Amino acid sequence: MSSQSVACIIVNYHSPYEMLRQCLDSVLNSLDVDCNIILVDNNSRDGVIEQVKVDFPDVRIMELEENAGFAAGVNSAMKAVREPYALLLNTDAILTDTAVSRMVNALEAAGDDCAGVAPKMMSSVHKGVIDAIGTVMPRDGASFNRGIGQCDLGQYDQAEEVFGTCFGVTLLRAVLLKSGGVGPLHEGYFLYFEDSDWCMRARSQGYRFLTAPDAVVYHLHSGVTRHETLSFKYRLIELNTLKIVVRTFESPLLAARIICSRSTRLLARTFIRRKFIRENLSIIASFLIALPGLISERRQLIRRRSVSDRETFNYAAGEEAFFDTVDYRPQRHLDSLITSYQLLLSKEKDPATKKILTALYKLKVESSQERNASIDDETLKMFTRETECVRNFIQQYVAMN
Repeated sequence: MSSQSVACIIVNYHSPYEMLRQCLDSVLNSLDVDCNIILVDNNSRDGVIEQVKVDFPDVRIMELEENAGFAAGVNSAMKAVREPYALLLNTDAILTDTAVSRMVNALEAAGDDCAGVAPKMMSSVHKGVIDAIGTVMPRDGASFNRGIGQCDLGQYDQAEEVFGTCFGVTLLRAVLLKSGGVGPLHEGYFLYFEDSDWCMRARSQGYRFLTAPDAVVYHLHSGVTRHETLSFKYRLIELNTLKIVVRTFESPLLAARIICSRSTRLLARTFIRRKFIRENLSIIASFLIALPGLISERRQLIRRRSVSDRETFNYAAGEEAFFDTVDYRPQRHLDSLITSYQLLLSKEKDPATKKILTALYKLKVESSQERNASIDDETLKMFTRETECVRNFIQQYVAMN
């Protein structure tokens, strides 16, 4: 195991104390690695930080004068970092005791061109369900957590290269987060997609990212921002998707197509569906105001580019998101299981996996043809030997049919 020290950066804004306490305890209980914690508070003013000062006297606390967003919080903390590695950690995540040391070992072994590693993030409330193991950037610019909503069957248990990492939990080379490296996080996002932007920049400069599937972290998806309104999150996600495409995508033609397509959908929601009217108009106005600056930033980033986006988009092949971001639940349907077993079969040519996959395809065909889709006793027995997560998916399917 490595004896390297790690700077752990946690950005807090109105996290419940019990959630924050469990997060901090998990860092302090990490084995075989020294974690120096920097807790950045975005002007919460709710008394939680005062309690942290009492219960965790060794945690360094930086109190900002305003809620400047996630990226600004990380950037503020990085000015004080002297360690070789930076662990970015959300307050709604809990590390297993070997997670940090396994990430450090993976990053040390990967070589200097590896910017960071992604642990296996598991849902803390839905047993056996993956929250993320790296991230995906498809050609439409709508990045998402790799594996989200899938049952963990071992389909991601091989360490492999991915597009990028989710900054809810990731280990990065600290020097790359500073000027002269890839650079600080872009503060123009406030919340959401700062990680995708940074990973796009890193990849364009020739850096890569790996998974560390033996480093397990439990995560309550959107544990802190669940109290925010749907319209608040909708606005930021839609606006930031437009921003990241303009700033970081290599092809101006592809970027223009995406902007036209997404803008058309925003206008259709506004004037035809009459949904999120105020937010859609705000998104378009904010984007147009920001556009000259985004184009200027794009030109600066292009000068540092040495790698095409083609390989980046290839990492999205075969990946889908199976998660309801409104109810924060995995989408328990056949397509999710089919994707999970397809990925597993691509890694391990197991006849049993192929047999299960065939049964799932049969059920999907029967369902699409509106026949009496049912599971015979032999098939049902086959699924009872699978994980609890798979059994829950199948039981829900049986109940619906």
